[in-house]
Amino acid sequence: MRCRGACAVGVAAGVLTVMLAALLVPSAALAQAAPASQAAPPAQAAPASSRGAYVGGSIGLYVETAEGDSGQAPAGSIIGGYQFGKRWAVQGEYGWMGDVYCHQITGGSGAPYTSCHRDPIFSIDAVMRFKAGGLRPYLAFGLGMGLHVGTGVDIPVGRHVVIAPGVDLNMLPDMLSARPKVAVLVRF
Repeated sequence: MRCRGACAVGVAAGVLTVMLAALLVPSAALAQAAPASQAAPPAQAAPASSRGAYVGGSIGLYVETAEGDSGQAPAGSIIGGYQFGKRWAVQGEYGWMGDVYCHQITGGSGAPYTSCHRDPIFSIDAVMRFKAGGLRPYLAFGLGMGLHVGTGVDIPVGRHVVIAPGVDLNMLPDMLSARPKVAVLVRF
């Protein structure tokens, strides 16, 4: 299986997001180790609670290479989850996408028709957030259309609202998909 063009862009975006998360985690650990008199005030509002339900939605670009075909399409999803504490959550996501790629096929009567590929977006994940408050890098892993891994950063924009840019990857032996996305989550 080869990853070309837009798929490579999606994978590169995922690598950059992981690198950003790796840079933020050590700086967060250093900030927590500093004495209170030296600690900088938080730049953004912390979430209302470290535990509770959240819902939201995402938009992005779905990129797939599978069984010798590849393509891309706009995608969107709805998200629901429950944060168990400062670090761990469980999250489900269901969504839709446009036609990823199409083929002209000749039917049994000899008449040609177009068959287009589009899968639903679906995943159930365990989500680990690497710090409490402020910018919160996260890693999600679970099952979707195969093994699902996601990464990104939660950016609080209010007491209950988070913007979360990230990248999801789904892998099977004959399929790789990447989905750079931006999600808006509302915490209760």
